[in-house]
Amino acid sequence: MHRVVRGAAVSAALVLFASPAAAGDFGAGAVAGTLGLGAEAGYRFNPYLGLRAGLYGFRYDTDGEQDGIDYDVELELANAGAYVDWHPFGGGFRVSGGVVVNDNSLTGTGRPDSDGNYEIGGVTFTAAEVGTLRGEGSFDSAAPYLGLGWVFGARDGRGLTVSLDAGVVFQGSLDVALTSTGGSLSGDPDLQAALAAEEAQLEDDIDEFDLYPVLAL
Repeated sequence: MHRVVRGAAVSAALVLFASPAAAGDFGAGAVAGTLGLGAEAGYRFNPYLGLRAGLYGFRYDTDGEQDGIDYDVELELANAGAYVDWHPFGGGFRVSGGVVVNDNSLTGTGRPDSDGNYEIGGVTFTAAEVGTLRGEGSFDSAAPYLGLGWVFGARDGRGLTVSLDAGVVFQGSLDVALTSTGGSLSGDPDLQAALAAEEAQLEDDIDEFDLYPVLAL
């Protein structure tokens, strides 16, 4: 978590040395947000309409429990976005719509319980039978974005400005794939059936991520 805070602070400082898109002008800036750390560039055609594009990335390691199994989890964010910004009042407030290209990866390596077992799909297997339990999660590769934002700074949009955006990416349901390698039952049909049942349970447990919240500075 300290890496998240430190990275966000660095990007927030960098944004002070960039000028986001001004009216009738090009701009670029650093970004810190839930899509990752990165940069955006844009063009404000007039007081009411602008275009932006951005690249964002981040990597975060943690651990967590899902359906009774502990996992070492690695989240790697890799996103690109393209947006149309509508400023209905010709000022800093904007309504944004666009698309986010999602190359995020969520991988986890399972750990057996204190008795050296896994409970997979309601069936108990030993660590020797399972070997390495690995899970991978993915979402739709391209997803719509809708959000609201505000540009703070110079009245004409030029010079030193800071923007804040909040929105949602409609990224679809999580697709989970579980594999067992190196175990005495890794190719066994009963274990494969248990893995399939566990995949369905995980997808049902994590269905709240259909809508991914976006907050960006």
